[in-house]
Amino acid sequence: MELDDPYRELGLAPGCSDAEVKAAWRRLSARWHPDRNSSPQALRKIQRINRALEMIRSARDEPQAQADDPAPDAEPSPIEHTIRLTLEDVVAGCVREVRGEVVEDCADCEGSGLQLQATTCSVCRGTGRIRQRLLFAWISPSVECTACQGHGETRQGCTTCAASGKAPPGKYRCRVRVAPGARAGDVLDVTARVQGSRQRTLALRVRVVLQPHEFFTAGADGTLKCELPVDGFAWMANRWIEVPTPRGLQQMRLRRGHLNYRIRNAGLPWTGEAAAADCIVTVVPLFPDELSPEQEAAIDRLVASNSGAAGTPAGDRMAAWNRVVSGWRDRRR
Repeated sequence: MELDDPYRELGLAPGCSDAEVKAAWRRLSARWHPDRNSSPQALRKIQRINRALEMIRSARDEPQAQADDPAPDAEPSPIEHTIRLTLEDVVAGCVREVRGEVVEDCADCEGSGLQLQATTCSVCRGTGRIRQRLLFAWISPSVECTACQGHGETRQGCTTCAASGKAPPGKYRCRVRVAPGARAGDVLDVTARVQGSRQRTLALRVRVVLQPHEFFTAGADGTLKCELPVDGFAWMANRWIEVPTPRGLQQMRLRRGHLNYRIRNAGLPWTGEAAAADCIVTVVPLFPDELSPEQEAAIDRLVASNSGAAGTPAGDRMAAWNRVVSGWRDRRR
């Protein structure tokens, strides 16, 4: 018997794994076996299912008798999770909870989807051979029974897992403690306790991902950079402002004529030393495109109280300059 598409016969895609092929065959065999299914099409269907399995295994150069189950002593691969951290989490450390569920093989059928105890095949009555149906029955040859593949015995679908081969999902959760100084790509190996009837310890592999920050950018050494808008008049007046850092707001004094400032130990703890890296703040002074009448009047008052006031350093120097200019002008007349 040849099939146009053995994968389609098993309800699979060509790129499926060997384990998926075996699981689909078990599920369909349990459903269509003549011992369980009285439909007239059951025998024909089980023949097509078995042939599809043979064709797929042959195409993959897999011996039909070779088991594709993992070795009993093989360690299961850790289940991977991802946690997203902010830069504030990197500085202070944090605790994150990961949770999920894991599906294991049914304990009653050991993942086969079939009962462990075999029964006599009802098609060949345990002989493993059946008479091929020909026009003249007295010369019909004996051929291998396709229902039991010549074994004379079959196994019914497992009632515990409804022939799926899988136990109900077991839920787990774990609190992951992240120390200060975590980097993107760091991997933490932790364990979680699986709840349910088959409690056990589950290995987890947690990978760290850093979230983009609203206004900080981080360098490879942990140096943070931030661009901060400030009032232009406050910048000219050397006023104190509050600057955000991962540890909270910090006071910083503006200096007229300076745009870049360094706050020591306000960056990330990635330097490998006791102290953290620095935070570089670039200020952007903001001035109005045009001065309002109120601002013009305020500046006039500032000028009058500074260079226009006698007895002040600026006033005395401006007065001396004005006298020099006045004398120079008189000599030119």
